Amino acid sequence: MALIKSLRTTPQVLRNNPVLFVPVAIFALLQVPQLFLQTVDPISSLVGSILFMAVFLFITPAFYAGTIGMSNDAVTGVQPSLGRFWKHMKSAYGSVLLAYLAVSGVLFGFSLLFSFGTLIAAFAVGMGGGGLPLTIGLALAFSLIILAFLSLLFAIHFYAHAIVIEGKGPVGGLSRSVHVVRHNLRPVGGYGILSLVVGGLFGVGYALLMSFIIPTPSVPGQPAPTPDLGPALIGTFASVVGTTVFMAFFVVFTVIFYRELVG
Repeated sequence: MALIKSLRTTPQVLRNNPVLFVPVAIFALLQVPQLFLQTVDPISSLVGSILFMAVFLFITPAFYAGTIGMSNDAVTGVQPSLGRFWKHMKSAYGSVLLAYLAVSGVLFGFSLLFSFGTLIAAFAVGMGGGGLPLTIGLALAFSLIILAFLSLLFAIHFYAHAIVIEGKGPVGGLSRSVHVVRHNLRPVGGYGILSLVVGGLFGVGYALLMSFIIPTPSVPGQPAPTPDLGPALIGTFASVVGTTVFMAFFVVFTVIFYRELVG
Protein backbone atom coordinates (compact mmCIF):
# COMPACT_ATOMS: atom_id res chain seq x y z
CA MET A 1 0.00 0.00 0.00
CA ALA A 2 1.42 3.39 -1.04
CA LEU A 3 0.55 5.15 2.21
CA ILE A 4 2.10 2.52 4.50
CA LYS A 5 5.19 2.14 2.34
CA SER A 6 5.73 5.91 2.33
CA LEU A 7 5.43 6.13 6.11
CA ARG A 8 7.93 3.30 6.56
CA THR A 9 10.46 4.67 4.08
CA THR A 10 10.47 8.33 5.14
CA PRO A 11 12.41 7.94 8.44
CA GLN A 12 15.13 5.96 6.68
CA VAL A 13 15.51 8.59 3.95
CA LEU A 14 15.82 11.37 6.54
CA ARG A 15 18.26 9.38 8.64
CA ASN A 16 20.50 8.72 5.63
CA ASN A 17 20.27 12.32 4.35
CA PRO A 18 20.31 14.78 7.30
CA VAL A 19 21.01 17.64 4.88
CA LEU A 20 17.28 17.53 4.08
CA PHE A 21 16.65 19.23 7.43
CA VAL A 22 18.81 22.27 6.60
CA PRO A 23 16.58 24.23 4.16
CA VAL A 24 13.53 23.43 6.28
CA ALA A 25 15.27 24.77 9.38
CA ILE A 26 16.17 27.98 7.52
CA PHE A 27 12.56 28.36 6.41
CA ALA A 28 11.40 27.87 10.02
CA LEU A 29 13.90 30.45 11.30
CA LEU A 30 12.66 33.02 8.78
CA GLN A 31 9.21 32.78 10.33
CA VAL A 32 10.36 33.44 13.90
CA PRO A 33 9.79 37.26 13.79
CA GLN A 34 6.10 36.61 13.08
CA LEU A 35 5.76 34.98 16.49
CA PHE A 36 6.29 38.28 18.27
CA LEU A 37 4.23 40.60 16.06
CA GLN A 38 1.30 40.45 18.46
CA THR A 39 3.42 42.04 21.19
CA VAL A 40 3.42 45.39 19.32
CA ASP A 41 0.55 47.79 18.78
CA PRO A 42 -2.33 46.61 16.52
CA ILE A 43 -1.41 48.84 13.57
CA SER A 44 2.24 47.75 13.54
CA SER A 45 1.15 44.15 13.99
CA LEU A 46 -1.22 44.39 11.02
CA VAL A 47 1.37 46.06 8.79
CA GLY A 48 4.01 43.56 9.80
CA SER A 49 1.70 40.63 9.12
CA ILE A 50 0.86 41.96 5.66
CA LEU A 51 4.54 42.46 4.84
CA PHE A 52 5.41 38.96 5.98
CA MET A 53 2.58 37.51 3.91
CA ALA A 54 3.78 39.41 0.84
CA VAL A 55 7.38 38.27 1.30
CA PHE A 56 6.50 34.65 1.95
CA LEU A 57 4.23 34.67 -1.08
CA PHE A 58 7.46 34.60 -3.09
CA ILE A 59 9.69 32.68 -0.66
CA THR A 60 7.36 29.70 -0.15
CA PRO A 61 7.41 28.54 -3.81
CA ALA A 62 11.23 28.59 -3.72
CA PHE A 63 11.11 26.42 -0.61
CA TYR A 64 8.67 24.02 -2.29
CA ALA A 65 10.79 23.70 -5.43
CA GLY A 66 14.07 23.16 -3.61
CA THR A 67 12.93 20.79 -0.86
CA ILE A 68 10.80 18.64 -3.15
CA GLY A 69 13.72 18.40 -5.57
CA MET A 70 16.18 17.48 -2.80
CA SER A 71 13.79 14.89 -1.40
CA ASN A 72 13.29 13.40 -4.85
CA ASP A 73 17.08 13.20 -5.20
CA ALA A 74 17.36 11.29 -1.92
CA VAL A 75 14.57 8.89 -2.89
CA THR A 76 16.04 8.17 -6.33
CA GLY A 77 19.61 7.60 -5.14
CA VAL A 78 21.08 10.99 -6.04
CA GLN A 79 23.09 12.61 -3.24
CA PRO A 80 21.08 15.64 -2.05
CA SER A 81 22.93 18.84 -1.20
CA LEU A 82 22.31 22.55 -0.82
CA GLY A 83 23.74 22.97 -4.30
CA ARG A 84 21.08 20.59 -5.58
CA PHE A 85 18.49 22.61 -3.65
CA TRP A 86 19.61 25.73 -5.51
CA LYS A 87 19.53 23.90 -8.84
CA HIS A 88 15.99 22.62 -8.33
CA MET A 89 14.82 25.99 -7.07
CA LYS A 90 16.16 27.84 -10.14
CA SER A 91 14.74 25.35 -12.62
CA ALA A 92 11.25 25.02 -11.12
CA TYR A 93 10.70 28.29 -9.24
CA GLY A 94 8.91 30.15 -12.04
CA SER A 95 6.35 27.41 -12.64
CA VAL A 96 5.79 26.71 -8.95
CA LEU A 97 5.42 30.44 -8.27
CA LEU A 98 2.78 30.93 -10.97
CA ALA A 99 0.79 27.91 -9.78
CA TYR A 100 1.14 29.00 -6.15
CA LEU A 101 -0.05 32.53 -6.93
CA ALA A 102 -3.04 31.12 -8.83
CA VAL A 103 -4.01 28.86 -5.93
CA SER A 104 -3.50 31.67 -3.40
CA GLY A 105 -5.61 34.02 -5.52
CA VAL A 106 -8.45 31.51 -5.75
CA LEU A 107 -8.25 30.88 -2.00
CA PHE A 108 -8.30 34.60 -1.23
CA GLY A 109 -11.18 35.24 -3.63
CA PHE A 110 -13.22 32.39 -2.19
CA SER A 111 -12.60 33.65 1.35
CA LEU A 112 -13.90 37.10 0.42
CA LEU A 113 -16.95 35.74 -1.39
CA PHE A 114 -17.72 33.31 1.39
CA SER A 115 -17.46 36.02 4.05
CA PHE A 116 -19.67 38.31 1.98
CA GLY A 117 -22.18 35.50 1.40
CA THR A 118 -22.25 34.69 5.10
CA LEU A 119 -23.10 38.30 5.96
CA ILE A 120 -25.87 38.38 3.36
CA ALA A 121 -27.28 35.07 4.59
CA ALA A 122 -27.24 36.25 8.21
CA PHE A 123 -28.95 39.48 7.19
CA ALA A 124 -31.57 37.57 5.19
CA VAL A 125 -32.34 35.24 8.07
CA GLY A 126 -32.58 38.14 10.51
CA MET A 127 -34.74 40.33 8.30
CA GLY A 128 -36.86 37.60 6.73
CA GLY A 129 -37.63 35.73 9.89
CA GLY A 130 -37.07 32.42 8.12
CA GLY A 131 -36.59 30.62 11.39
CA LEU A 132 -34.95 27.26 11.91
CA PRO A 133 -35.69 25.64 8.49
CA LEU A 134 -34.06 28.49 6.56
CA THR A 135 -31.10 28.56 8.92
CA ILE A 136 -30.54 24.81 8.55
CA GLY A 137 -30.92 25.04 4.77
CA LEU A 138 -28.37 27.84 4.50
CA ALA A 139 -25.97 26.05 6.84
CA LEU A 140 -26.23 22.89 4.75
CA ALA A 141 -25.68 24.82 1.52
CA PHE A 142 -22.63 26.60 2.91
CA SER A 143 -21.26 23.28 4.22
CA LEU A 144 -21.58 21.71 0.76
CA ILE A 145 -19.86 24.71 -0.84
CA ILE A 146 -16.99 24.50 1.64
CA LEU A 147 -16.68 20.74 1.08
CA ALA A 148 -16.59 21.19 -2.70
CA PHE A 149 -13.97 23.92 -2.43
CA LEU A 150 -11.80 21.89 -0.06
CA SER A 151 -12.06 18.93 -2.42
CA LEU A 152 -10.81 21.15 -5.25
CA LEU A 153 -7.88 22.39 -3.17
CA PHE A 154 -7.00 18.84 -2.24
CA ALA A 155 -7.20 17.74 -5.88
CA ILE A 156 -4.50 20.26 -6.84
CA HIS A 157 -2.46 19.52 -3.70
CA PHE A 158 0.38 17.81 -5.64
CA TYR A 159 0.93 20.51 -8.26
CA ALA A 160 4.45 21.34 -7.03
CA HIS A 161 5.41 17.67 -7.04
CA ALA A 162 4.26 17.34 -10.64
CA ILE A 163 6.24 20.45 -11.62
CA VAL A 164 9.48 19.50 -9.86
CA ILE A 165 9.46 15.71 -10.26
CA GLU A 166 7.86 15.39 -13.70
CA GLY A 167 8.90 18.69 -15.24
CA LYS A 168 5.39 20.06 -15.78
CA GLY A 169 4.55 23.73 -16.27
CA PRO A 170 2.22 25.66 -13.94
CA VAL A 171 -0.99 24.66 -15.75
CA GLY A 172 0.32 21.17 -16.43
CA GLY A 173 1.24 20.75 -12.77
CA LEU A 174 -2.25 21.67 -11.62
CA SER A 175 -3.97 19.42 -14.15
CA ARG A 176 -1.53 16.56 -13.47
CA SER A 177 -2.30 16.76 -9.75
CA VAL A 178 -6.03 16.52 -10.46
CA HIS A 179 -5.41 13.54 -12.73
CA VAL A 180 -3.30 11.70 -10.15
CA VAL A 181 -5.77 12.33 -7.33
CA ARG A 182 -8.78 11.36 -9.46
CA HIS A 183 -7.20 8.01 -10.40
CA ASN A 184 -6.02 7.20 -6.85
CA LEU A 185 -8.98 8.13 -4.69
CA ARG A 186 -8.56 5.38 -2.10
CA PRO A 187 -4.88 5.94 -1.19
CA VAL A 188 -5.27 9.71 -1.50
CA GLY A 189 -8.28 9.54 0.81
CA GLY A 190 -6.18 7.75 3.43
CA TYR A 191 -3.44 10.32 2.89
CA GLY A 192 -5.94 13.13 3.40
CA ILE A 193 -7.29 11.69 6.65
CA LEU A 194 -3.78 11.14 7.98
CA SER A 195 -2.72 14.66 6.99
CA LEU A 196 -5.75 16.21 8.71
CA VAL A 197 -5.22 14.25 11.93
CA VAL A 198 -1.45 14.78 12.17
CA GLY A 199 -1.70 18.38 10.97
CA GLY A 200 -4.44 19.07 13.50
CA LEU A 201 -2.37 17.63 16.34
CA PHE A 202 0.64 19.67 15.23
CA GLY A 203 -1.53 22.81 15.05
CA VAL A 204 -2.88 22.27 18.57
CA GLY A 205 0.63 21.69 19.90
CA TYR A 206 1.88 24.80 18.12
CA ALA A 207 -0.95 26.90 19.56
CA LEU A 208 -0.18 25.67 23.08
CA LEU A 209 3.49 26.48 22.55
CA MET A 210 2.62 29.99 21.40
CA SER A 211 0.53 30.54 24.52
CA PHE A 212 3.62 29.55 26.53
CA ILE A 213 5.87 31.96 24.63
CA ILE A 214 3.52 34.95 24.46
CA PRO A 215 1.01 35.55 27.28
CA THR A 216 -2.57 36.43 26.41
CA PRO A 217 -3.24 40.22 26.53
CA SER A 218 -5.19 41.31 29.58
CA VAL A 219 -7.48 43.49 27.43
CA PRO A 220 -8.79 42.15 24.09
CA GLY A 221 -7.46 44.12 21.14
CA GLN A 222 -4.40 45.30 23.02
CA PRO A 223 -0.81 44.11 22.38
CA ALA A 224 0.26 40.97 24.20
CA PRO A 225 2.69 41.52 27.11
CA THR A 226 6.38 41.33 26.25
CA PRO A 227 7.37 37.71 26.96
CA ASP A 228 10.05 36.84 29.49
CA LEU A 229 13.42 36.04 27.95
CA GLY A 230 13.60 32.46 29.26
CA PRO A 231 10.22 31.22 27.97
CA ALA A 232 10.71 33.17 24.73
CA LEU A 233 14.05 31.48 23.99
CA ILE A 234 12.87 28.01 24.99
CA GLY A 235 9.61 28.35 23.10
CA THR A 236 11.26 29.76 19.98
CA PHE A 237 13.83 26.94 19.96
CA ALA A 238 11.08 24.34 20.41
CA SER A 239 9.03 25.98 17.65
CA VAL A 240 11.92 25.93 15.16
CA VAL A 241 12.91 22.34 15.99
CA GLY A 242 9.33 21.06 15.92
CA THR A 243 8.53 22.84 12.66
CA THR A 244 11.76 21.60 11.07
CA VAL A 245 11.16 17.96 11.99
CA PHE A 246 7.49 18.04 11.03
CA MET A 247 8.00 19.79 7.68
CA ALA A 248 11.05 17.74 6.68
CA PHE A 249 9.16 14.52 7.39
CA PHE A 250 6.07 15.77 5.57
CA VAL A 251 7.93 16.87 2.42
CA VAL A 252 9.86 13.60 2.10
CA PHE A 253 6.73 11.61 2.86
CA THR A 254 4.71 13.41 0.17
CA VAL A 255 7.48 12.92 -2.41
CA ILE A 256 7.64 9.18 -1.73
CA PHE A 257 3.85 8.95 -1.73
CA TYR A 258 3.54 10.88 -5.00
CA ARG A 259 6.13 8.68 -6.68
CA GLU A 260 4.23 5.61 -5.52
CA LEU A 261 1.02 7.00 -7.04
CA VAL A 262 2.53 7.84 -10.43
CA GLY A 263 4.60 4.67 -10.59
